[in-house]
Amino acid sequence: MEDVIIRNALEEDFVNISEVAEECQPMETERNSIYHLFTKFFRNTCFVAELPSGGLGGFLLGFISQENPEDAYIHLLCVDPKIRGKSIGKKLIETFIEKTDSIGCKKVSLITKPINWNSISFYKKLGFIEETNGETMNVLGTTAIKNYNGPGEHMVVFYKNLD
Repeated sequence: MEDVIIRNALEEDFVNISEVAEECQPMETERNSIYHLFTKFFRNTCFVAELPSGGLGGFLLGFISQENPEDAYIHLLCVDPKIRGKSIGKKLIETFIEKTDSIGCKKVSLITKPINWNSISFYKKLGFIEETNGETMNVLGTTAIKNYNGPGEHMVVFYKNLD
């Protein structure tokens, strides 16, 4: 969609982000306060896809590690299911990568559930690599890090180097 504008999230976008997130199964939704924190304190690395109507078609919430400023992390990426397949997710990821690369990040990481085949395929197409360090297990035909998000919460961990 050429009419979509990718821009930094504004603090007041958090309510609309929350509404779009509700449509993004199987992604976990967050408490509204988490969306608010991201749009208030991590605005520099959070982006929305603004539709011609003024509504939001998707969002990416990310941040740069305070422990290692060369590492960036994508916490959530969501595109409204009604408009998927129009490269909005790709544009959000590319914008995040451009931003983090421009300020010195060397690596972007993210996680997804092993059941989320669409996301796994999407991230692989964008050049993300499955992490295999740590205790791994095969879950639904993909490599997941065992107990990554807690007991029984096995996750596919992806990274992309920004050389």
